[in-house]
Formats: sequence, structure tokens, C-alpha cells
Amino acid sequence: MKKNNALLAIGILLLSTVILFSACKKKSDTTTVSAPTFSLSATVDPNNTANLLFYISCTTDNVRMTRIDIKDPINSGIPPVDLQDQTLLKNEVYYLTTSYTKELGTWTFTFVGNRTSDGSGFTSVASMNVTGK
Repeated sequence: MKKNNALLAIGILLLSTVILFSACKKKSDTTTVSAPTFSLSATVDPNNTANLLFYISCTTDNVRMTRIDIKDPINSGIPPVDLQDQTLLKNEVYYLTTSYTKELGTWTFTFVGNRTSDGSGFTSVASMNVTGK
């Protein structure tokens, strides 16, 4: 009987040790990095006051841009802006070379590219409301 109790105690001790150490395993790093943040501004095109010029700035990272999808308030189907991996530096202001018909309301920009620091891809959305006459 004493031999069986000793074996049972050893078995319980071994099982407890395995459970204890498996619970202490380091958890994998599952932190996700949020997409870069972009700021937007617009001005009336001095060459055509019926149009807008847009200015963009990435406020959090240096990025290599693939494209920008633009949705105007009337959803007219603006083609994507192909930026061909152009690098945008953090907090530098860049303007889009195309002017767009001035439509009042919410404009939505979807930025697609990669961070220059680690090459990780991102999609970031920013919106702005255009008001005025």
C-alpha cells in the first residue's frame, strides 16, 4: 500500500509540475501596430476657383505610398491616385497635383502603403468636411 501511495504522490507531483510550467509559458507577442494617421486640408485652386487642391501629411510615420483612393461627397468615381512608392516624410505637407471639382460635404481618403521603418503594410482612412460657397 505504501508503495502505491508513493507512486501516486510522485505521479501527482509530476503532473502538477507539467501543468505549472505549461501555464508559465511566455505568451506570443500579439500586439498590433495601428495604421499611420494622416491629416488633410484643402484650398480653392487659384487657377480654377470651381476646384479644390488637397494637401496631405502623415503625422505618425515616414511612409512609402502605393495609392490614395478618394471618395467625394457625391461619389462621382474619382480614379485612385497612383503614388508609385513615393516616400512621404512624417509631418511634411504634400499636395495632390490634380485639382478636384469643389463639392461640399465629406471627402474620404483611403491611404495604402508601407511604413519605411519596418516595411509593414497599412490601410488608413481619413475624412474631412468641405464647407463654404
